[in-house]
Amino acid sequence: MTGSILSVLRHQPASEPKLTLYLMHHAGGSHSTFRPWLPHFPDDWEIRLVVAPGRPKAATHPAERRLTVISDALADRLAAEEHGPYALFGHSMGGLVAFAAALETQRRGGPPPVWVGVSGHPGPFFSITRSNPPLYGLSPDGLRTALMDLGGLPDRVLRDPLLWERVRPLVSADLEAAETWEPAGSPAPVLRRPLSAFCGEKDPVADERDALHWARHTTDFLGVRSFPGGHFYFLDDPEPLVGRIVDDIRSVLPSPASRG
Repeated sequence: MTGSILSVLRHQPASEPKLTLYLMHHAGGSHSTFRPWLPHFPDDWEIRLVVAPGRPKAATHPAERRLTVISDALADRLAAEEHGPYALFGHSMGGLVAFAAALETQRRGGPPPVWVGVSGHPGPFFSITRSNPPLYGLSPDGLRTALMDLGGLPDRVLRDPLLWERVRPLVSADLEAAETWEPAGSPAPVLRRPLSAFCGEKDPVADERDALHWARHTTDFLGVRSFPGGHFYFLDDPEPLVGRIVDDIRSVLPSPASRG
């Protein structure tokens, strides 16, 4: 695979960054989710926003229904970049992309991330709808209703008929990618890097109990960090989450990255 199916936008570039942090967005979302986060990161960290296929900022590749294609493309990009320590963080579908890309990098023997953060997802082999049917197979009206119940997209998207109709095909493709992916191999490979899980206390997709599933997929589980709120617990105020991300990464860096 090549990295051409996705885009990586460099925000807050640093001439000699202590760390490069890649952020992956949720299903149906885009890099703009992370713009309010940028002022809260250290000045000497470079922040790179990954844009999945099918978005205007990505390449002309259409939305991708196989998460492995997206994560392999990100692994290609990571292998091609020349940078020092780097970390990966993703929310919901983005968490799976981050984890899968880290596993693929590990399989290839490439430079590994110093840390992986996954937010708003119950982990590989666990459905985001509990025992209910997969979201991507629902009718348009059924999908919209289910996402409203789960808080799976911001309200402004789901309650605006024109906006919803515009993003629905993209949401469906992203959800199919996320809901059909499982780590290859038996037994499933374990990530040999530190991993933290994040969640909203009232997230029906992945609360604290669900997020604990991630512990079995890493040799160094740093724990679950929970925050008040639902699936998008960070929208109103990203600073608490960003602060915890920074703290967790600093705890595993060979030498502490300085604060901005």
